[in-house]
Amino acid sequence: MTGPDSPAPTGPPVEETAHSLDIHGARLHYWTAGAADRPAVALTHGAGADHRMFDPQIPALVRAGYRTLRWDVRYHGASASGTGRFRTEYAAQDLAALLDAAGVRRPVVLLGQSMGGNIAQEYLRRRPDEVAALVVIGSTSSTLPITRGERRRLALSRTLMRLMPYRRLTRWMARASAEDPGAREYLREAFAANGRRSFLTTWDGMTRAVDPAPDYRVEKPELLICGEHDGTGNIRSAMERWSERDPNSEFHVIPGSGHVANLDRPDEVNRLTVAFLRLPEGLRTQRDHD
Repeated sequence: MTGPDSPAPTGPPVEETAHSLDIHGARLHYWTAGAADRPAVALTHGAGADHRMFDPQIPALVRAGYRTLRWDVRYHGASASGTGRFRTEYAAQDLAALLDAAGVRRPVVLLGQSMGGNIAQEYLRRRPDEVAALVVIGSTSSTLPITRGERRRLALSRTLMRLMPYRRLTRWMARASAEDPGAREYLREAFAANGRRSFLTTWDGMTRAVDPAPDYRVEKPELLICGEHDGTGNIRSAMERWSERDPNSEFHVIPGSGHVANLDRPDEVNRLTVAFLRLPEGLRTQRDHD
């Protein structure tokens, strides 16, 4: 599942502890690693994937001195839901509940890929004092304005996704999302395991996640990462505009990677992430100032 530039494992294995929480009509599953007194990073996966998306990131973060929490968003992986509707604001509430249950101290770094990036943004808007920094991989800003054409295409995608046979859709999404064969195989398996109904429920909510706010700015440190070959919608141009808008943002394009840059080029994504968190403007100084 890791990309071609993944380093050989070093040091003792990283041990994770599995947990579950019943909340708001769902049973959510999550995993923690690292010492409880360390600064925390909460990782949220993309639509149709699950917590395994971050297999290459957990050892790098824990060995760099961070505590990690990753989870299966409702309708994904081991997390089940009976609510029948998905919205990023509900997912942000779920994440807050998991952090509370795990005893995670705030502020926390939020790391999200694609849908996970939108959930992280929603959490930040609602609970800014609880967030130390934002790391986003392959996701658009939820608050930047979009054109009427882009809004129409989002609405149309809901119909197109329902019309396409799901098996064909999973193969297409895996090929479009990843450059690395192992990453493609993982995505195909995850999409199939989650199932058509769960994916369409999630997709419906994601197409409604845009909430333009012309005067909104993210003041927290931000690391925005986009794969060189990410052709998902307008993600690359949107991330460029996003980075230009926010004063404490840095933007990186990862060569040889697609939508899931953290799986295609995990070594480079890990290097950038750990270096960013260790900046004077990053997590440790933020925590010291609180």
